[in-house]
Amino acid sequence: MNVGSILNDDTPSDIETKNPVITNIQNNPQRNSIVSLLNDDKSDATPEPSPTKDAEEPQVNTDEIQKESGNSNSDSTDKSQQTEEDEITRLNKLKSKNKPKRYKVPPVWAQEWIPTKRRNPNDILVNNPLEPSIESLSDKSIFNTNTTSSVDLECSITGIIPPASITRTIAEWIYANFIEINQSTRPFVELELKFGTIMDKKSNARLNINVSTECIYTDTSNIYFDPGIHEVGFNEMMNFFEELEKSYQEENKKNPSKPKRKFSILESDVTDFFYYIRNRNEAPKTVRVSKDNKLNPPRYSAINKVRKSDIFIHNPSSMYDLRLSLSIENPVENDQIEPMMKKTKAQKTRIKQRNSFQHKPTVTRFDLTRVTEPKESKSATTGKRIVENEKSFEVELEVDVLELFSGFDQVKDGSNTIRFEELIEIFVNNARCLNNRITKIAK
Repeated sequence: MNVGSILNDDTPSDIETKNPVITNIQNNPQRNSIVSLLNDDKSDATPEPSPTKDAEEPQVNTDEIQKESGNSNSDSTDKSQQTEEDEITRLNKLKSKNKPKRYKVPPVWAQEWIPTKRRNPNDILVNNPLEPSIESLSDKSIFNTNTTSSVDLECSITGIIPPASITRTIAEWIYANFIEINQSTRPFVELELKFGTIMDKKSNARLNINVSTECIYTDTSNIYFDPGIHEVGFNEMMNFFEELEKSYQEENKKNPSKPKRKFSILESDVTDFFYYIRNRNEAPKTVRVSKDNKLNPPRYSAINKVRKSDIFIHNPSSMYDLRLSLSIENPVENDQIEPMMKKTKAQKTRIKQRNSFQHKPTVTRFDLTRVTEPKESKSATTGKRIVENEKSFEVELEVDVLELFSGFDQVKDGSNTIRFEELIEIFVNNARCLNNRITKIAK
């Protein structure tokens, strides 16, 4: 016996002929139709468990069958179609009651790095890969001197110099960002300290938060960074490197074990063209094409530089602030450069004359760059196009990223908990040395 035969007005004799088991249906209970299930049909018969988890189906009895079978054929057909549609609609509603899964902890890409000192101690971060463990870094100072220059003094009551808070915070920030970077991406990572001024958006002047010492500023929504330094400070830095080189050579003139030069110096003359690329089914990106002006014919190279994160170091007692940036420099294939330059107009052009000073003992490269940027405008009187060259001076420090990743791996496997933070403090100290030199002449 099925629902179709009931609704199609089969006679009792036909029902018995087609399915003789129905005569003993009270002794052998069968499952009822879905109609009874969804209409909350309450039957006296004992229900049999349904294979579904949501509901149970009541038993079928012969009184209900005979009552339903007395309806006319025309009405039964319409009711059958309407009933089947109602059944499907109600089942779909039952299925749609399941709500989507909600994250208890945001995924990695949705998390924001927060300095340890600003975190609520009552907050619990569960399985958060961006949360660097403070215990993973050494509790000791990276420059651990148990004695001082004065023989009657000790460095502290514990015999250990506490780690600098700014260095520790920067180390945590780099550690948190390095966790997200794959092994294959490491050669394209750039970690750069740039000199400039942290500007307040409201006053359009240098940030003033009533502090007198170096600190890390985290309220980035109210500020912007103005890169570059003054020409006087730039020339003073150039003189500083010349003095250091000359002093080094004089001190080690008769020492063959030392390298002949303190710095590896490289001069370059490059023109950068910036292209804004929009391809179908791809996110827009900016490609920087660099032309080496010292080669004839010139050689071109291109990268897509993606800024991942920034941290701002405010130096109210110094001439300039610092911005530490972590970026990924994705190389562009050489065969794609020429078609792109022909198809797209460059949005910006910068001519860079750079002096680079590489210092291996401090894993740092110093880039001092004179920048010329052509600016186009129209004359108010003649209406002709006028090109003016805007000059600026930039100072950047880049750390040896592969060496820093090596220290990062040593922290993770526990083989050396000091090396990573040591490299960071040396890198930041180099920027402090340059900043102090410029501040000294300004006073």
